[in-house]
Amino acid sequence: MKTIALVCVAICLTFSLASSLCYHGSYRTSEESSVVPVAFYVYYSRTFKALQQNQPFIFDVVETNYGNGYDKNTGVFTAPSAGLYAFSWTIHAAGTHQAGSSGQYGEMVAVLKQNGVAKGSIYADTEKEYDDDSATGFVILAVSTRDTFQIVSQTEGQGAFYSPMSNGKTSFSGFRIA
Repeated sequence: MKTIALVCVAICLTFSLASSLCYHGSYRTSEESSVVPVAFYVYYSRTFKALQQNQPFIFDVVETNYGNGYDKNTGVFTAPSAGLYAFSWTIHAAGTHQAGSSGQYGEMVAVLKQNGVAKGSIYADTEKEYDDDSATGFVILAVSTRDTFQIVSQTEGQGAFYSPMSNGKTSFSGFRIA
């Protein structure tokens, strides 16, 4: 039974089918079947200037918010239930001056915090004009009900960051695996 569950989790991570495979999978016991699935996907709707040190990313477009855990006013995801969760976040640094930026091109560290404690970080840096850069982080964490998650700029960034569809979205997503 545990082997089947581990295989399903691996499939869910690989193919991002957490909802269809894991939630509806036959490996769940009767008490687990009452657990509501949780998933969210948010992103910036526009290119934006780099953030200040410790400034949170507040993603303004909520594409998916199954379980209503993401608050677009604060940028915080609050886990509605305990379990094992997967989180991913991506930033796209601009190698051109965008969104009113000047001086240096895009550079920033984006940290995923769980209850204020860093759990993962990514770094994107452009050194010269037209030298775009991107970074994606991925973590799997044990989560308690009401734990909070947020992406924060670790240091003062510089330049601008893309988020139009043509350059890739600066985004944050997560889902409950088990």
